[in-house]
Amino acid sequence: MKKFLLLTLTIVFQMIFAQFENLPQKKMYFKPPPNWSNVCSYMNYIDPVTTIDFFPPGQAMTPACEGWYKTTYAFNKAYVEFNNCNYFGGSPNTNYLYYALETETDVFYDFSAGPISDPPACLLAVNDHSKKIAVVKIFPNPVQDYINVESDKNFISYELIDESGKLILAKQFTAEKIDISNLKTGVYFIRLKSLSNETNIVKFIKK
Repeated sequence: MKKFLLLTLTIVFQMIFAQFENLPQKKMYFKPPPNWSNVCSYMNYIDPVTTIDFFPPGQAMTPACEGWYKTTYAFNKAYVEFNNCNYFGGSPNTNYLYYALETETDVFYDFSAGPISDPPACLLAVNDHSKKIAVVKIFPNPVQDYINVESDKNFISYELIDESGKLILAKQFTAEKIDISNLKTGVYFIRLKSLSNETNIVKFIKK
């Protein structure tokens, strides 16, 4: 009976992990606050679907450059968390600090500034110098009424998101100026989508 159960479990695990082969590699970059002494991350699959979860604190991230840390996961879509490696299951712990998100792409997240679309050049070093790094600029910031968007990308739509992640507005991107005069004072993000289905997220402050 034990041999049968062991064989069954072995087959099940082989079937589960077989679907993870050849998944695209996604790079995770995270810049923690200066007072963090350790930086970890963990990932749970959303696509492909699996009942196997990875629990915090996960794996230690590797120092990259200029205060940034990095790690790599393979997935189509996943829930990713960055934390200070100070998680203790079963009870609340005020020393456990983290940021979590769902993603289908590489991630550049600064704990102090939020998700960024203009990561430092040291994280974007490539052997092919003909590749151009797209930069998205918004101004003024902080802003009162209108945000100007400058980029070499052709954006087709945008979304306004508040600090909690709630979607405020979704519209077609028809001009390089976005009206945010009706927003309350606070921190927001603009999610810009391009013709090639790429997404850029930029943080701004509404006065």
